[in-house]
This record gives sequence, structure tokens and C-alpha cells, in this order.
Amino acid sequence: MRWLVLLILLLPSLSQSQELPPITNFDTKAYNGGNQNWMISQAGNSWMYFANNSGLLSFNGEQWSLHKMKDGSPVRSVKVVDSLIFTGAYMDFGYWKQDSFGTLNYISLLEKLPDGIRDGEQIWHIEEFGDYIVFQSLSRLFSYHVKNQTINVIDLGKTIANLYKSGNTVYFQVAEDGLYSIKSGGIQKEVGFDQTGAKAIIQVFHWNDQKVAVTRDDGLFSFTSSNWEKISIPNYPISSSFFTAKYTDDDMLVLGSIGDGLFILNLVNGNLQQIVQPDILNNTVLSLFEDKAGDIWCGLDNGISLIEKDSQFSIFSDITGKLGTVYCSIMFQNQLYLGTNQGLYRRDQDSKDFNLIEGTSGQVWSLQQYNDQLFIGHDRGTFILKNNSLNYIFDGLGTWQVIPFSDGFLQGHYNGLSYFKEGQSFNEISYLNGFNLSSRNILNSNDEEIWIGHDHKGIFKLKPDLTNFKVEIVKNYPVDYKDASGIKLFRFNEDIYYATASSIFKYDPNLDVFTTENKLQKAFKNLTRSTGISERTPDGKWWAFSESEIYYTVKDAFQNGINVASIPLSYEFRNISSGFENLSQINENQYLVGSNHGYAIFNTPFTKNEIPELEINKIEIADKGLSFELVDREQLNPEFKNSENYFNFYFNTPVYQKFSNVTYSYRIKGFTEVWTPFKTVSMASFENLPYGNYEFQVRAKYNSKDINLETYPFSIEKPWFLSNLAFFVYVLLLAIIIFITHHFYTRYYNKRHEKMIKVQQKKAEMQQLEAQQEIMKLKNEQLEADVSSKNRELAASTMSIIRKSEVLNQIKDELAAIKKVEDIKSVLKTIDSNINEEDNWKFFKEAFDNADKDFLQTVKAKHPNLTSNDLKLCAYLRLNLSSKEIAPLLNISVRSVEIKRYRLRKKMDLAHEEGLVEYILSF
Repeated sequence: MRWLVLLILLLPSLSQSQELPPITNFDTKAYNGGNQNWMISQAGNSWMYFANNSGLLSFNGEQWSLHKMKDGSPVRSVKVVDSLIFTGAYMDFGYWKQDSFGTLNYISLLEKLPDGIRDGEQIWHIEEFGDYIVFQSLSRLFSYHVKNQTINVIDLGKTIANLYKSGNTVYFQVAEDGLYSIKSGGIQKEVGFDQTGAKAIIQVFHWNDQKVAVTRDDGLFSFTSSNWEKISIPNYPISSSFFTAKYTDDDMLVLGSIGDGLFILNLVNGNLQQIVQPDILNNTVLSLFEDKAGDIWCGLDNGISLIEKDSQFSIFSDITGKLGTVYCSIMFQNQLYLGTNQGLYRRDQDSKDFNLIEGTSGQVWSLQQYNDQLFIGHDRGTFILKNNSLNYIFDGLGTWQVIPFSDGFLQGHYNGLSYFKEGQSFNEISYLNGFNLSSRNILNSNDEEIWIGHDHKGIFKLKPDLTNFKVEIVKNYPVDYKDASGIKLFRFNEDIYYATASSIFKYDPNLDVFTTENKLQKAFKNLTRSTGISERTPDGKWWAFSESEIYYTVKDAFQNGINVASIPLSYEFRNISSGFENLSQINENQYLVGSNHGYAIFNTPFTKNEIPELEINKIEIADKGLSFELVDREQLNPEFKNSENYFNFYFNTPVYQKFSNVTYSYRIKGFTEVWTPFKTVSMASFENLPYGNYEFQVRAKYNSKDINLETYPFSIEKPWFLSNLAFFVYVLLLAIIIFITHHFYTRYYNKRHEKMIKVQQKKAEMQQLEAQQEIMKLKNEQLEADVSSKNRELAASTMSIIRKSEVLNQIKDELAAIKKVEDIKSVLKTIDSNINEEDNWKFFKEAFDNADKDFLQTVKAKHPNLTSNDLKLCAYLRLNLSSKEIAPLLNISVRSVEIKRYRLRKKMDLAHEEGLVEYILSF
């Protein structure tokens, strides 16, 4: 156990001591499956399949999917042949086939077994052999004929340890019996147990015209039918125990160990590379597979790792943070130096370890070689390394850069410039007055003038006065800052340039201005950069950085122009502050790029991987309830229900390399003509699409290169209220409405017409009635005039009668006073005859009837008990005459009139409070 603990403690240092090919790890959270992965295979469309403890895993470069067995048993083996994915599991084996919906469906082959599966039997390996698929359990082999769909069982009565394929031959080892092969001629023994002994064979391959067996613990052996001989390969890790092995066509043998990680051995020169945790997820490798791109997939005891063994990149991962962020690098006197935020580190060519140079702790900004000296720009000042001796030559507020100038050197600091000559003592170096801005970008013009680029103040042309230790600012050229990456000042073909992320400017000395009319601007015009042109390597290449790639210039030998090539190393790996990207040439055509967790090394020219096809692999639809269902992708131009207008489109490009940057852009033609920005998201969702004809379009970029366009045409039917049937119903309803409207309008019109006729008739009748009323009115007025006349006559006659009676009565009274009655009797008779009541009444009644002819009849009808004298009184009262006026008419006293009035009230039965005159006037 002590050696195991020691090994675990040493793992971090081991992982830091070598530059490895790019490695991508997939843990159980990434693929949502079990820990162990027993076998790996690849389909014709480059999809990857893994035999996993939880089922069959599939991966298309974007989406992982887990396909479980019905009983949830683990899948132990997998082999893709054409469109079928054969798998072996616990007490079951068969194949998966994808339907038109993109779903894998499992078909078991157990029913084709003559004797069925044995209890506890598991299928550990599968290989293709002609028209046969060979399944291996620990006790038997099953050969399934794909065309005839029949199974033959091979039972040798002993344990079958493993199954391997090399060329057109399938091999398997039988415990205590030897190594067998399956060829076109049948099954035969290759090597007997007397030669192999108990050595467990984990792989067989053909190499250098010999058949080679890889054993678990005893190394490599070549064999023939009569010979079994050990092969000696330099650096073969004989101390490790191996579970699986894979030979690649480039003379490399990949070994998956039990507890020691992965080994990659060059069989020709013996170069050995070991990859262990944490570079891969687990040190026990259960399966190995080489994909079409030559990359190695490792099925681990816990997870999956992808090793890009043929990659042009070598990666140094500073997992523990020992080095820090690499801001500069240089190959100086056959030693690699790294300037980081923690100090200056050095590695000899014969060593794999970096060591901190004592006294350099802190931030190193620049490393520059002049002759046999290495100048180190540090946050504490300036160091010089010469003959492995480090000298601290200037103590200032941080040194960005050192450049030769005149017969000495100029230093650019956080707060200005300083100058020194070689050999000057520490105290003899001082700042130059007149310029106190940060001087990170310095360019020597002609040993008389210098240029400085400042990220916020622009470009300065300065003239140093070394005698008086001062600087004259000749001119300040303003800069239009449209991006935050700052500016980069550099010399190209003896001309002065500065660059931002968007533009490159060349200095025109005749006009004394910077202009974008230059070859570099044209060369980089259509490329999206995140920085300016920031690095020049000794081989004359200029470099720039983008989000997904690194660009460099290549001279056009035929047209004397400039071309731009690219390296697919994205910001995701570099992950360093904008403006501090760095690159150095460390060997011929070999370059180092610093990152915040190590560095990457690559060579030029850079060969890019083949671009795979883009495909739409799954489509889902749903209604507003968002219960998504798969769509049959083989259905041409499908029409979906109007309610099914929620869509999910899944697409992918099966690229697995670590530094491949695949991005997608999409649109639905017919809904929007605008493409989405390119992003790494491999799914598109659309909600509540209106009815119409559409075409989903998706395109991809592999780094900066376009991949094919994929489309999916479809349509959404009109809503029911806009369907043809609905329009027929609408027309029918419209016709009915028009008919009903016409009917009711006609009816209304007729009624209205009739009403108008009636109104006209009524109007005529009213006019006639009004005329009649007018006539009646005129007659009434005439009658009223007549009545008024009669009343006037009645009143006049009444008053005349009254006056006459009063006069006569007066005369009578006066005559009665005469004493001699005999003398006046004849006069009195004459007076009596003139005041005869009956004559007066007849005259009055005739006049009263002319004025109010119905009154007396009405009163008589209502009060039949009234006498003629009562009626006379009523008539006089009707004329509103007082008792005094009535008395002469009746030829009685006033007192008698009052008595008559009282008796009349009694006969009429009037209430005490009711007036007699008022009552008579009411008739």
C-alpha cells in the first residue's frame, strides 16, 4: 500500500512533466450513464457508441443519449456494422436499429438460439467476420449470419478468454488450450497452450510481417503455427498490467492498464508516453478504440477519455497551478523559458520539469534575446540572464519591454522610459524626463526617434535626448478606439503600423498620417480578430488572435502578396486577458502559445482535419401543452396541425477534437430571413409558429470554415377557422345571412311602407279631422258668440225685468202710501199687470233656454222633486244673482228668497260645507 500512496502523490508532478496530445474527458455527469465503459465502436456517420454499465451510450459530437435494455442490465460489448448496432449484455445479445424518428429500437437474437442462453452468461466482445457477427461469452461463441439471420454456436467446453480481430482474421484464446483463429477456412489453433502457457492475451495484431500477441503481464510475443517468441521493444512498460490494447497503423501501440493509466508506445523508436490521472479521468482503462480521425477513445473504469494522438498540438497542462499564467516564452540557449505571473521558469531540453529561477518571483512581462543575453521585463524592474547568471540591473516601477537604441537599451516602464548602456551599474540608470505614460509598445525608428503606442492616449513619436536624460514629444497621433483590446504598434517591411482588433493602419511619412490603405489590412479584412497584429516570430510571420483561431501571415511567392492561414486554437483554451495573448517560435516551424493554465505547442504548416457533414438528427413537435413528440424524418414536406406549432430541432456535426470549434447558425425561411449568430448551441426551438410553408435551415462553421447547409421543409396547416371547409361554411353562412337579411329587410321595408301608408292615411285623417275640428271650432266660436249674444240679451232682459220690477214696485209703494186708495186703485191694477211674475218668467225662461238650454232639464233629471219655483230659483242662481236681485223677479222679499234658498238646499240634500251656488254652477 505504501507504493500505491506514493504513486498517487506523484501523479500531479507526473502530469506536469510532459507535453501531451489534446485530451477531452467525459465524466458520468456529461453522458448521464454508468461508470464503466467496456467496448467502443463508430458508425458510418461518425457517431460513437459505448457499451456502458447503464446501457448503450451514443454520442454525435453534441448530444449524448443513453439507450437502456428492457431489464436495465449493463451492456458489455458493442459493434456497429452498416446501419445495425450489435450489442451484448447480461444473458442477451442482439442489435439496435434506428427508425425514421431517430429512435434506436432493440431486437434480441435470443429466439434464434437453438438451445437458448445459459444462466448468468454475458457477451463480452463482438467482431465482424465477413457476413457473420461473432459474439463471445466466457464459455461460447455465437456466429450470426446477417443475411440468413441464423446463429451457429461454437462450444469448446472451456473458458474463452477474449476475442480480437486483425486484418481478416478473428482470434480468441481458450483457457489451457491455446490461441485460435477464425478464417475463411474455418477455426484452427494458432498456438498451443504448451507455448503460451498461462499468459493472458489481450490483443493480436499484424506488424512488420509478423503476428504479435500482447499479453497482460508478460510483454509482446510474435507467433506462428510453430513458434512463440518474445519481442523486445525499448521502454515497454513491462511492470504494468494491461487490460486492453490497440495497434494503430502508424506503428503505435496503445496500452490500457489496470491502475497505471494509458501508455502510447512507438514500436519503431521505443518512445513511450504515459497518461494518467488527472489528465484522464481514471487510471484503469477497460477498452480502446481508434476512430476515423485516428483519435483514441478510452473506455475507463470511471468515465471516457479521448486522446488525439495524431494531433499537431502538444499540451502542457499546469493543473496544480505550479507555473501560473504564461505571459511570454522563449527558447534561449537550448533551454525553454516561461515568463509567468509567478516568475521565470526554465526547463532543459533533457529534462521534463520546469524550475523557478531563484530571485525572479513575481510577474514576468517580456523575454527578449539580444546577442547572448536574455532581457527579462519584470514587475520589479529589469533582469539580464547571461551565462546562466542572473543580474538585477534596474529597480523601477515595472518593466514592460527592452529594445536596443543608439549604443545602449531603452526600457519601457509602467510610468515612462529609461536608458542604459551595457556595463552600467545599478545606480547609473535613471528615467528620461518628459514622458511619464505607460510604455508597453516601443518601436525604434532610426536611433533618433522612437514610437510608443498607448492604449488610451494614442501613438506618440518621441525624440530621446540621452545627454540631458529627457524626451521630446514630437507628435501625438490620436486613435479611434472602437474596441477594448488596445493597440499594437509594430514594424512590417520597414514601415510603421499599428493595429486594433478591427483595423490595421500604416504610417504614411509623406502625409504624416496613419491610413488603412495597406496590404495587411486587405489580407485581414474579412477575418474577425479579437486583438491587433500582436506578435512577430523570427521566421518573419506575423500573428493575430481571434475567439476561435490564431492567424498568421504567409508570403505569396507568385504574386508578392500576403495570405493568411489559421490555427484552430480558441480563446477557450488560451483564456488569457485580451491584449496579453502571446506566442513564440521555439524551433523551426514550431511555436508555443501561452495560456492561463500552461501552454500549447504546434507546428506549421498546419493540416486541418476533414470537415464532417452537418445533419439534422432529431425533430420534436408539441402543442401548447409542450408535450413533445418525435417527428418522422423520412416524411417529405410534412404538414403539421395548426395546434402543433412548437418545434425543437437537434443537429450536429460529429467532430470530437478538443480544439475544433463548431458553431451553428439557423433560421426558418418563410418566418424570418435573418440568420441567428453563430453559437455552439446545437438545438433550435421555435414557439407558436403561424400557419404557412416553411423551411428550417441550419449551417455550421468548423473553426472559420463553412460546412454544408442542411434543410427541413415543412408546413403548418391553417387553423380550422381558415380551412377550405371553414370558408365554405363562411360562404354558406354569408349566403344565409344575406338571405335572412334580405328577407327581414324586405319584410321591414314592406311593413315600413305599410306603416308609411297608414301614417299618410292617418295624416290625411288627422288633417281632415283638424279641418273638421277647425269647422267645429268655428261653429263653436259662432255658438259661443251666439251664446254670448244670448247671454248678453238674457242679462239685458233680466236686468230690464229687474229694473222694471223695481221701478214698478217703487211706484207701487209710493202709491200705496197715498191715503186715498180709491183714487189709485186703477193705477195699481195697471202696475200689477206689468209686474206679473208669470209673464216675467216666460220672458226670462225663453232667454235663459237660448243661453243654457240643457241646464233646467239636467237639474230636473237629477232632482225630480224640485218644483217650478225651485227651478226658477236655480236658474236665477245659475246666473249668479244675489238674493236681493232675485227678490223682485219673484215678487217676494229678500227674506223669502233666503228661505227659498234654504229649502232648495234641503231638497238637493247638500252638505253643510257645500255651497248652493257652487253646486248649481257645476252642472
